[in-house]
Amino acid sequence: MDLLVYPTARAIRNEINSIEDSSFLPSILSIDEFFKKSISVDKYTFIDEEQRFLALKEVILDEESSQLGFSSDFIEFLRYSEYIFRFFTEISNELIDIDILKQSDTYELYSKHLDILSTIHKRYIEFLKKDFYVDRILLPSLYEVNNSYLNQFSNIEIFFEGYFSKFEFELINKIAINSRVLLHIKTNRYNEKSWQLFNDIGFLLHSGFEYTLDLKDKDIVSKESIIKTNPNIHIVGFNTRINQIAYIKTSIVNMISNGIKPSNIVVVVPDESFKNMLELFDDEEYFNYAMGKSIYNRLLFKCLNSIYLYLNDDDEKSIKLLEFLDIDIEFINKEFKKVFNNILYKDVFDKLIDYIRTKESNKELCEKFDEVVYRLNRLFFTTNSKILFKDAYKIIIQKISSITLDDINSGSITVMGLLETRFIAFDGVIIVDFNEDIVPKRSIKDKFISTIVKQNASLPTLYDRQNLQKYYYEQLIFKASSVYISYINNENNQISRFARELFDDYKISNKTQDQFYEHILYNKYKLNHFDENIIEKIDLSKKSWSASSLKSFLSCKRQYYFKYILKLKDHYFSKKPQNFEIGTIIHNILEKFYEDERVFLSDYHSRLNNLFDEQKLKNPFLILDLELYRKRFISFLQLEKNRFDRGIKVIDVEKNFNIYHRGINLIGKIDRIDKNGNIYEIIDYKTSSNVQVDTIKNYNKSVDFQLELYFLALKKELEDDSILLPYYYDLNNLKLLEEKVLHQKLELLNDILDTLHTKEVNFIKCINSTLCLNCSYKTICNR
Repeated sequence: MDLLVYPTARAIRNEINSIEDSSFLPSILSIDEFFKKSISVDKYTFIDEEQRFLALKEVILDEESSQLGFSSDFIEFLRYSEYIFRFFTEISNELIDIDILKQSDTYELYSKHLDILSTIHKRYIEFLKKDFYVDRILLPSLYEVNNSYLNQFSNIEIFFEGYFSKFEFELINKIAINSRVLLHIKTNRYNEKSWQLFNDIGFLLHSGFEYTLDLKDKDIVSKESIIKTNPNIHIVGFNTRINQIAYIKTSIVNMISNGIKPSNIVVVVPDESFKNMLELFDDEEYFNYAMGKSIYNRLLFKCLNSIYLYLNDDDEKSIKLLEFLDIDIEFINKEFKKVFNNILYKDVFDKLIDYIRTKESNKELCEKFDEVVYRLNRLFFTTNSKILFKDAYKIIIQKISSITLDDINSGSITVMGLLETRFIAFDGVIIVDFNEDIVPKRSIKDKFISTIVKQNASLPTLYDRQNLQKYYYEQLIFKASSVYISYINNENNQISRFARELFDDYKISNKTQDQFYEHILYNKYKLNHFDENIIEKIDLSKKSWSASSLKSFLSCKRQYYFKYILKLKDHYFSKKPQNFEIGTIIHNILEKFYEDERVFLSDYHSRLNNLFDEQKLKNPFLILDLELYRKRFISFLQLEKNRFDRGIKVIDVEKNFNIYHRGINLIGKIDRIDKNGNIYEIIDYKTSSNVQVDTIKNYNKSVDFQLELYFLALKKELEDDSILLPYYYDLNNLKLLEEKVLHQKLELLNDILDTLHTKEVNFIKCINSTLCLNCSYKTICNR
């Protein structure tokens, strides 16, 4: 009986589909399954992922974590432990001792790290052996070849694409001692590290050939030149990632129109997160997903994630999301909100899991969810380590999000990661995200030592791993007849340099093509701006006017119409401060500060600081701005104290007024009124960095009559000969700026108010478009 060994399960499926007489199927395994069945480890049990992590946490000291640059905090250690395991696994697979690495570290740049890792490695191995556990790190030193399994096969034929670690290469050669092993391998400039291993055992291989090697007799059974296709290649750049999906769909239509069967088309996603977007737009059900379907769009995950967002920040947006998903906010508040920053206990964990489980009916997802929950229970509650609920929640989301659902009976076109394409030929190939930071994909295996040290120790380097990926891309592309490649081209992304290496004769354009494809995904609506006049029969004298509404009307009648007649408001959810917010806060602080008539008699610095602290707690985004004002107010208080020492008193703050003048209702609020003898000083605070008062040269173009309205309101109330002096208080430069053209502006204001007695008004757009830059309605006006 013969055994066929392929790189992946997908390659096996492809081979089975190509066999015409399915009644005589040979035994077929993937390379991973073959290695597992070919070895035995008597008395030892393979350790699972959670036990493995907990074992490492037990054998590593806090100071060792710190010296390696890791935190001993549970959640941080969970994240960084993967680096340690990858390092240990790599040196184990390459049969390299850490002491050999020390010798390769010529300049002793990593000696301290390697000493610590060597100590941890010994403790971890001791822990595994003590409890008769084994994992990939310990396996090379314990295994035996399982000849009782292998002897049932007369021939073992391996279709090899990839890289054999030294351990795997050793195992293959040990198997070949008693079994006839035929190995198929292709050689080119990119996988030289892989095929040179065979030169070391007596084969003389060269680049550019497909070989069949008999490892038992050390004989080259066949040697053929690799024949590449000359595919039609299309490379297109996009400004946004999502528009690549439109390109995929267009490419599929083109290839099928040219006679390529859908089952012979593959979509390769170098970054598998792209698959989640593709699922959302698969309205035609074109695709099946080799890596399975994500659960990001399942109700279970949406509820789990939305509860976390709410517990982390209960803003209006997160509340609306809970309501939309029909989540019991009262239950969430009662059971989880109060303990979110506390230690996680089993009963709280169980309540959360039970509630989330009620949101899902899919049997497969529920079963996989329960499997993850079982492992999380072991992770959180089988040691004395304590973890905060909020930190545990992050781990829960991370583990649950890794669940994928089997994708069967879906579309004909397969979506794959690069490694899944090994040893499969497709007529049509589509590759997305062909960008510098993704193709070839970066590795995180060089965490503790440099590429130079790895090279000295004969470990696979970053360069070797990237070359292997290039080999896979070349094999995939130059077996096809049509190849469509897309990439992101904007200020943060550019096409991979590997593209110019692969397609040296192809002229790659730097122009993006979004406009030619985006209509496939969504209708790009263009706003039909209303440019005609808005004429209303209206008597504006019947309206109440504040300084703000009058300024809006005089600046732009169209803006006034939208804001004060139609009452269109900004749609705003974010906690980030709006332009006016810092001014409002400073006004509130000063109002409360001056409510006490004996404002400067005692402890005024402390009172002002307390007012700043109260506001700082309300909006953390404004901490920096408020601290700058707090420092500035040290000088402000001294300036104010000097004024009060001269006999000035505050007689009112935030004083509302409502008066009639020239038949017009004027309303507003005066920030502050000071008195010195029979002189009243009307003060309006300004936090703007550029406060200016009108002059005799420019007052006739003014649209701001705030101080004039304050003056009229206070004058009407006093009805005596008191002197009224209106001022802007420039809080940035700490200056009182007097309105020097008060009487001229009062005359101008009277003329303006007289024009408000109207029967019909044309609410035209302003002529000066610079006013539109910060206007909320500029989109409506097409400005």
